[in-house]
Amino acid sequence: MHIDTPTPDEHAEYLALVNAEIRPHRAETTARDDFPVILHAANREMTLTARSPEGALMGGIAALVRSFKTSCGSLQVAGIGSVVTAKHFRGLGVSSALQNALMERLRGKNVPLAVLWTDRPEIYSGRGFVAAGWELHCDLRSARLQGGLPDGFTLRSFRSGDASTVASLYDDHPLSTVRLSGDADLLYGMPGTRGLVAAERDGRAAAAVFVGKGADFPGYILEWDGPARLVEPLVDAARNRLGATHILVPAGEDELARLLVGAGAGWWFVPSGCWAVLDGEELRDLVGDAAGAALPGGSDPRPWLGTVGPDGQPLPGLLTLAVWGFDSV
Repeated sequence: MHIDTPTPDEHAEYLALVNAEIRPHRAETTARDDFPVILHAANREMTLTARSPEGALMGGIAALVRSFKTSCGSLQVAGIGSVVTAKHFRGLGVSSALQNALMERLRGKNVPLAVLWTDRPEIYSGRGFVAAGWELHCDLRSARLQGGLPDGFTLRSFRSGDASTVASLYDDHPLSTVRLSGDADLLYGMPGTRGLVAAERDGRAAAAVFVGKGADFPGYILEWDGPARLVEPLVDAARNRLGATHILVPAGEDELARLLVGAGAGWWFVPSGCWAVLDGEELRDLVGDAAGAALPGGSDPRPWLGTVGPDGQPLPGLLTLAVWGFDSV
C-alpha cells in the first residue's frame, strides 16, 4: 500500500470514490457540493490517498486546517473528513493506515487539535478522538419567537452579492473559525442551502440565517450572523418560510440562547465533535497562567475543551471554542 498526496487527476478520482461510497442514495448533490472547502482542489495538499501495488485507488482521507478564535486566543485546528475505502479493499486496514499517515503529517505543524464528526466514534477512539466541547441545539417548532423585523429593516432572500457583507458579520462572532479568502463564497453558495437576510434601507445585509448545509440537514439553521434582536425574527421567518425546525447555537452565543430558551424552544447540549490533542505543549503555552490551575497532561481533550456532563449541562474546560455548522467537515 502506497500513501501520498494525490495528483490533480488522482484527486478527481478520490472525489468520485467519496461520491460512490459515502453520499446518501439518490443524493442530488455531490460531496464537493456539500463540503466545498475541504474537498476543493486548493486543499489537495491536505488530502492523502492509498493505492495498491498495482496502482488501484484503495481509499482516501482529507483534513482542513484553519485557525480558530478561542477564549484564550487563536489556535489551529485540523478538521478531518471524507474518510473512504473502496468496497473491494475493505478489511485490509486501509482506513487505519490513512488515519495514521494523516495524524503523523499534522504533528509538528503547529496544529494542537484535530476534530471529526462520526456516528461510529469507536473507530477513531484508538487515535485519541473523544467527544468533547459543547454546543446548544434548540427545537423551534413550539417556540414563541418574536416575529417581524424592527422598523428600517426588510426581509428578503440571501443573494450571492451578500456574501462579503455576511462574511463580515460572521467574523464578529467571538468564537469561530477564521475563514480564508474564498471560503465564504464556497460555503454560502452550497447548492440546496437557503438563506434569509435582514436588509437595511440601503440594501446591505445586517443579519442572516441559513437553513441546511447543501442538501444535508434541510431543517437545521446551521449558521446565523448579526445581532440577536435581528436574528430572532429571521429564525421565525426561516421556520415559517423555509421549514426550519432546529437551530445550532455554538458556545459563546449566550444572548440568542437565552432568547430561544425564554421563548419556549426545546433545548439540549451535545459535544461539539470528537476531538484529539495533537500537541499538548502548544495548548499549555496558549492557556498559560490564565488557567489558574495545574495544566493537564496526556491526550484527553476534555480537560481542555470541556464536555457535556451526566446532567446534560456543559462542564467547562480550560478554553472554549465553537464550530459553526458550515465549518464542520
